[in-house]
Amino acid sequence: MAHIQEKGWFFLIRVKDGINGIKNGLDLPKTDCFDIDISLKLTRKKTNAVKELFKDKNHYRSVSSAQPFDYLPLKNKKSEPAKFYELHFRIVRFPISETSYETIVTNLNSEKYPPDEVKKLYASRWGIETSFRDLKYTIGMLDFHSKKVMCIQQEIYAHMIMYNFAEMITSHVVIEKKQRKHTYKANFSVAVHMCRLFYHGKATSPDVEAIIAKNLIPIRPDRHRERNLIVKIFHGFLYRVA
Repeated sequence: MAHIQEKGWFFLIRVKDGINGIKNGLDLPKTDCFDIDISLKLTRKKTNAVKELFKDKNHYRSVSSAQPFDYLPLKNKKSEPAKFYELHFRIVRFPISETSYETIVTNLNSEKYPPDEVKKLYASRWGIETSFRDLKYTIGMLDFHSKKVMCIQQEIYAHMIMYNFAEMITSHVVIEKKQRKHTYKANFSVAVHMCRLFYHGKATSPDVEAIIAKNLIPIRPDRHRERNLIVKIFHGFLYRVA
C-alpha cells in the first residue's frame, strides 16, 4: 500500500472480514456497513512518549524492526526524534448477500467512489482473479524450477506467453449452439494441454481446435464456492538437490 501510494496509484484490496488482518487493532464502527477514512502514522520508535500515541489506534501504529518497510529506518537512535510515515486509506464494508459482507481497503476518493461504486469495482475483479487462478494452477506457475531472480522472471514470462497463446486459440474455437440447459465454453485445462502439444510439434492446428471444441464445460454464473483460506506460497524444486 505504501509503495502504491508513493507512486500516486490507486488500490482496492479485499481484506479479511473479521477481527484478524489489517483491520485488527483499528477502532471501527460496530455497524454491519461503514465507510471510514484512516490516516495512519507508522513508526518503529518505541519510546514512552510514542507508546502513548499508540493508544489512538486509528492514527498511530508501530512497525516491528523485523517487518520490512522501505520508508522507515530499521533503527532509531534515542537522541533522534521519532520518524513517521503517514498512510491514507478508507475501510469500506458492504453486504454481498443477506448473510455475508466484504471489507475493502482503498485510497479512492469517497465522493467519486461511494460504497456502491466500490462494490461494483470489487465485483469487476472476478475475471482478473480467474486469470490468476489459471496462471497458477492450469499453466503451472505455482512452482518454480529456478533460484536466481532472472531465471524466475524468465519462467514467469514463459508461463504468461503460454497463457496468452492458449487464450487466443480458445477464443477462436467455434462452439456449436445446441438445445442445452447451460451455455458452454471450452475447457481451458484441455486447451492448455493441446497448446503445449502443438508447441512441441505433437499436434497440428486443425487437431488442436477440434479437440478443444469437443471438450466443453457449462457456464454457471450463480454458482458459489467457499473460499479456501489455507495460505499457499510459491516454492521451488531445490529439495531435489538434497
